Amino acid sequence: MEEIYYAFNPWWEGRDFDSGIIREELLKKMGEHRCRKQIDIIIGSRRAGKTTLTKQLIQQALKEGVSAKDILYLALDHPQLIGYPISYHLKFFRRLFMHPLNKKLFVFLDEVQESPNWEVELKSIYDLEDVKMTCTGSTSSLISSQGGKLTGRQTITTIYPLSFKEFILFRRVEISRAEDYRHDKLLEEYLHIGGYPENVLNPDERYLSNLVEDVIARDLMRLFQIRKPNLLKDLLRLSASSVGSRISFNKLANTLQITVDTVKEYLGYFESAFLIKPLKKWTTSYSEKVYAAKKIYLGDTGIKSVFTGKGDLGAKAENAVFLHLLREGKSSGYYAESEKEVDFVLGDFNYPMPVEVKYISNFDWQDKGYKGIRLFLRRFPQTKEVLIISKDVETELKENSVVVRIIPLWKFLQK
Repeated sequence: MEEIYYAFNPWWEGRDFDSGIIREELLKKMGEHRCRKQIDIIIGSRRAGKTTLTKQLIQQALKEGVSAKDILYLALDHPQLIGYPISYHLKFFRRLFMHPLNKKLFVFLDEVQESPNWEVELKSIYDLEDVKMTCTGSTSSLISSQGGKLTGRQTITTIYPLSFKEFILFRRVEISRAEDYRHDKLLEEYLHIGGYPENVLNPDERYLSNLVEDVIARDLMRLFQIRKPNLLKDLLRLSASSVGSRISFNKLANTLQITVDTVKEYLGYFESAFLIKPLKKWTTSYSEKVYAAKKIYLGDTGIKSVFTGKGDLGAKAENAVFLHLLREGKSSGYYAESEKEVDFVLGDFNYPMPVEVKYISNFDWQDKGYKGIRLFLRRFPQTKEVLIISKDVETELKENSVVVRIIPLWKFLQK
């Protein structure tokens, strides 16, 4: 076993290791957690960059003076490590370097859900030993399955695929202020291939197809009792075709000839694996918020390309805006009344801000496409600002006392 521990921890022998391209905002956020005792749990889609971020956190700790032999990293889904509890690995680590029990150690565990009784093990180590633990997992069921065992003992960070700003960084493109026109092509590439780091660095049409298969086989099929696995991809394909639209569980059930409960169950599985994310209605009624139809967005625009091809840029643009709001931690919902709709509404009912995505190269405030916004302004006269996200139009106007700002998508995604 000793050789596998050394293979995962090259810093013990002073050897270099690849920590990838720095995602500065994430690294800064996570680095601030190192002084806290709480267990850091990093969740996110498979291949979204959790392992790379973990290596960057280790690199940062080494630079800041943490002794190399006080840091343990293990990928618990490795065949030689599966089946061993976390306490076994920690005891092995202490014995290897004769660490006393009161020694402060730093332990990084990838795919922690692969270790038996991981929740109980983490709780016990947290309560009894001076160990700073950082763990990753590929499904949000990591949180729900704990049954409250780690309440108050954990901080949870969700990792998403690359933002557009990070996409440009990974592509190693430098754009001067006089070259804004170069953003157009980059943005369309981003909307098409999405933000999974490996695929951004080395685009391959098979990559995302294989990723979807991997998530279904390794995350969903193993974790959940799926009675009709052959329908998973069909439902995901229908979800991809419906991005930005209000979905009907009944319609999906009739199309696939399954029950409504099965549709809801499977969509919940997709959400737990970060393949989709629903958006609720923005409304003053709690019951309406719960029971009104939801809109579905994908966890990455590249996954939409897998199922619907290179086109449908309008839906992909709306999806990209949704993901940007998620990364920024901004709560939103869609507004709908009769057949009129607003894509997103931010803020509360005292200070709402409607956001409409129109991925086109012209703007006409009187166009029928803005009927939803104009209705919203009548219903909520306290609104002070409207944001319209275009393809390449940038301007501003006033509608009575309301400021209407129009901004290109590429600029919005870099805010």
